[in-house]
Amino acid sequence: MLIEQFDAKTDDDRLAACHQIVVSGHAEDDPNVPEVTWRRFQAWWRYGFAGEPTETWIATDDGQPIGCYLLWLPERENRQNAFLSVFVAQARRRQDVGTALVGHAAGQAERADRTLLMSDSRVGAPGTAFAAACGARAGIQEVRRVLAIDADLPARVAELRASAEQHAAAYSLRSWSGMTPDGLVEQATALHNAMEDAPHDAAFEPLRWDADRLRKEEQQDIEAGIRINSVAALAGDSGEMAALTQVYVDPDQADWGFQGVTAVTRAHRGHRLGMLVKSAMLQRLSDLEPQVSAVETGNAASNQYMIAVNEQLGFRVTDTFQNWEIEVTAALKMAD
Repeated sequence: MLIEQFDAKTDDDRLAACHQIVVSGHAEDDPNVPEVTWRRFQAWWRYGFAGEPTETWIATDDGQPIGCYLLWLPERENRQNAFLSVFVAQARRRQDVGTALVGHAAGQAERADRTLLMSDSRVGAPGTAFAAACGARAGIQEVRRVLAIDADLPARVAELRASAEQHAAAYSLRSWSGMTPDGLVEQATALHNAMEDAPHDAAFEPLRWDADRLRKEEQQDIEAGIRINSVAALAGDSGEMAALTQVYVDPDQADWGFQGVTAVTRAHRGHRLGMLVKSAMLQRLSDLEPQVSAVETGNAASNQYMIAVNEQLGFRVTDTFQNWEIEVTAALKMAD
């Protein structure tokens, strides 16, 4: 087996091979949502997240792709951590390919002065048993919920929005598509930073957003052709952005919406703003993206407030994901 690094931004052939590896295991790994499209896969593997450095590696045997991994090596926060996504072709599973890839990734993490490897897996998927067998420690769980957009939804959403508006009379809504308007960028970063008090593993340092990071992230999505839909709640007395929700639509999978951030700043909590912006978003999607028939979201299992909002709207649990971590020194032994 040969493990080689490649440039995901320029090497389309190897990137396409990695996409096929990921898709080959979809039925086992993540069957309750559609396969990741080539468009979204390119954005994921070429740009990573929040503009932070990544490495992409592919494993071959006699020239045939059999596995790959993406290693995220953040430089601003989480400088002690490396985040790993590893995939093995369906036909080559349970043949120690995954073990070799994790050991190799640990070597790269060590070279970058990282002490902890972090990853996640769907509970019930092969990756969960593999992580436990590797000796990884379980962290918090994230729960995926999916909303089916059916004939009953518009009336339910209208009723929930009207109820929320009674508690949020001092706020107005602002909606946009694509890049955040220039006059709202700084406020939008504050909403992203409001996510820092959401439940997370002790070893994970929440990202700190600024205008440059937000603009880069948005630009990468737009260049990939992803449509960004945003709804914000603004305080009537000051115009301050108090809540924000975003949903992404991939044109190659346009019947699904993928939830991005939903956040309410601490100073404005208790006014049903989470429900207000999410219900307004669903009404906006019915106008701008009428083909969307399902919306996916995810929350930490302990995030009771947002879970309550989602369940009132009709989101239903489809999957649970387990966070994992393992010391780099321990994972290095897997390369032996």
